[in-house]
Amino acid sequence: MSRTKVMATIADTRASREFIAALHAASMEGIRINSAHVEPQAIREIITTVRSVSPEIKILMDTKGPEMRTTAIAADKEFILFSEGQRVYVAGGDGITDGSEIFVNVMRLGEFLKPGNRLMIDDGEIILEVKEIGDSHSIICEVIKGGELGSKKSVSAGEDAALPPLPAVSEKDMLNIAAALEVGIDMIAHSFVRSAEDVRELRSLLQDTGTKLYSKIECREALANLEGIADASDGLLVARGDLGAQIPVEKVPAVQMKVMDLCRRIGKPVIVATQILNSMMHSPVPTRAEVGDIALGTLLGAEWLLLTGETAKGDYPEECVRVMAATIRETEEYLDSCKER
Repeated sequence: MSRTKVMATIADTRASREFIAALHAASMEGIRINSAHVEPQAIREIITTVRSVSPEIKILMDTKGPEMRTTAIAADKEFILFSEGQRVYVAGGDGITDGSEIFVNVMRLGEFLKPGNRLMIDDGEIILEVKEIGDSHSIICEVIKGGELGSKKSVSAGEDAALPPLPAVSEKDMLNIAAALEVGIDMIAHSFVRSAEDVRELRSLLQDTGTKLYSKIECREALANLEGIADASDGLLVARGDLGAQIPVEKVPAVQMKVMDLCRRIGKPVIVATQILNSMMHSPVPTRAEVGDIALGTLLGAEWLLLTGETAKGDYPEECVRVMAATIRETEEYLDSCKER
């Protein structure tokens, strides 16, 4: 058993017994379910399927948390393409997002933004700049970085933007947590934790189940309250995608190291996630920088390295697991040899 282990995100569209068994055979030891995209019955079915493959596979579920997300796009579309320089409206509400208007699940969003603010969508895959706040708080934006937008993608505001108040635990989270606890989830990772109080609010839902509670470090408030959050949690998860949309990207590695150092000092586990093997979404081999990232996470003592889109929708999920497991193994063997000298 490796000291650092491989965890893979499983989408409900890929949650067959055969697919999970193939990843497990490739050395995947943990599964992550992103509950923002699934309903309670799907959560029950995924967990039951994973248990049928092996009861040794650990299962983690993200909460939706107090996050901003775009709404669904039309059912007959796979994605909407936004181009650099395009003008687009952004509004709070539950309407269908289309090529001219993006809806976000925060009402009166325009109250918290001003011209010049930037909105990062889907971990910065699409970037909008606010140009004007119109009547009824409608927001006129320009596309600074274009890309393909699917349904229900994360939205983060840049450093100079105010963040709207949101409840720590949504109604959807409560339903999903209840479903996951019914069938024996191992870990829950609470998204967009801002304070120790957010952690305590979610822990009250876990009761005496023994389910471990991780806090995802992915917003500016979490960095200001890091030690209190760590004390209230069973472990931390460095979610580099949303974190890199909320702070300058050059600060992300230092924040990752700070979080991992804190966890080592207080004896709590840490998970590192997002874009670890991003090039392998569409390539069977990684970049040298990506395997270096895996080695760094192993060196710094991550309990889990978490694949996200690479296994949820990427073209080479088994290869990603094998590459990660092999890099962890080689790194740990080297580190062990250093101790023997």
